[in-house]
Formats: sequence, C-alpha cells, structure tokens
Amino acid sequence: MSRGPASVDTAMPSRQILVGLPAYNEEIALPRLLARVEKLRASLPSLSVVVYNDGSTDSTASVARQWQGRLPLELLDCPQNKGLGAGLGALAAHAAARAAGHDVLVVMDCDDTHDPAQIADMLARLDAGADIVIASRYRAGATSSGVPAFRRLTALGALVLFKAVHPVRGVRDYTCGYRAYRVAALKRAEARFGAQLVAERGFACTVELLLKLHSLGCRFAEIPLRLRYDLKPTASKMGVGSNIARLLSRLVRWRLRGFG
Repeated sequence: MSRGPASVDTAMPSRQILVGLPAYNEEIALPRLLARVEKLRASLPSLSVVVYNDGSTDSTASVARQWQGRLPLELLDCPQNKGLGAGLGALAAHAAARAAGHDVLVVMDCDDTHDPAQIADMLARLDAGADIVIASRYRAGATSSGVPAFRRLTALGALVLFKAVHPVRGVRDYTCGYRAYRVAALKRAEARFGAQLVAERGFACTVELLLKLHSLGCRFAEIPLRLRYDLKPTASKMGVGSNIARLLSRLVRWRLRGFG
C-alpha cells in the first residue's frame, strides 16, 4: 500500500541563529552592519545578534545599545581590550551556555566587509551535514574588492604552508573569521578544552579554534566568500606579516600537540 507525504514534525524546536560580532572601535561600521542584519531578519526571523565590545575607546558600546530597540541584540561589554581571541572565546562560550545544540553561531567581522546575506548559504551547508562552515577566499566564485596586493599574496603563501603543516579536510581558508558553527560542536569543544578553548589572544585564535574542532572529528565545509574590503571605514588593526609569522610558529607547536 502506498504512503502519502511524510508528516512534518511540528514538535521540532526552531533553530536560533546567533550572529556574533567581536567589536573594537567600530562605531562607524557597526550601525552599517546592523542595518544589513536587520534586513536579513525578514527571511531569517530567528536571527539575533551578540556584540562583544572589546574595551572600545569610542562609542561602539553606545551604538550597540541604541540598536537594542530595533534588533534582538545582547551586548557583552568587556571594559578592557583583550584582543580578538578573547572576543571569539567569549562568543563561543556564550553560545555553548545559552543556545541549544541544533542552534547556530555565526561569527563575522564587525567592520562591514562581510556580507550577512551569505548566512543563508552557510545554513544550507550545515543542513547538508557540516559542523562548521567557512566563507573561503579560495573557493570558485569567491570575490574580493579593495584588498591590497601584499595582503593577498601573504595570505596565499600562508595557505600553502598551513595545508602542508596542518591539512584539514574541506578547509582551504584557515584564517577567515566569517564562519558558522553548529552549537553542538562548540559544546563538545568546551567540554574538552574548557577555559582554554580559545587561548590565543590575537589573529591566531581563528586557526586555534579550527584545529581544536578538527581534533574532535568535526566536519568542515566552505562557501565562496564575497569580501568587500573597500567598504571598511577604518584602517586595519592587524599587522599581517608579523601575525602570519607568529601563526606559523604556533602551527608547528599545535602539530606536535596533536591538534588536528
């Protein structure tokens, strides 16, 4: 006897999408980005925002509070500047503690260079079985505007070294901070690494978290990144050359420890 269409499980809880924004002195870029996120809620109504204010000396925190009347937005306000690693760790810990395993944490740069509209593609890859989805500069269809040639060449050279020292299946872009994490994966990682889930203070934290999740058997996927560096309203806060050099030394150390 033939069966009709499968019934929908209405008891399945809706998936919450947390957009995590580590912010340091982004009073100009933050409202631009939040306006784009606000538009996205028309198609993703379960989306909310968590801003981590990393001891900003401008009005970043005030701007975030002003937006709380327009968006479901939570502010994690750190009075001291502790670096990107502290922000990434705080956002991951917040999601692991507050969200359900089937929920998603999307972390993106707060300087308005990442396109929130790409979150939909990330969710599709999570639904296809990935635990972490990276917006990659090295996938077919990726675009970038306004990125200095030196920065592009340095990143490409680093990629070759990263893959040689620490190959991770499904990953080409080790350092892009625009990622979607299945919260269940973050919960597993926090249970394993605790307060040391993100120990690196600076740029290396994105790679550290990637390798720790890889060591737990997490599955990775990538989508092509649409990077608009030309929209960045302030100068970069990261020294590329020095950060890459430090990161490579840490990759060797992590390799010896067995991360990945």
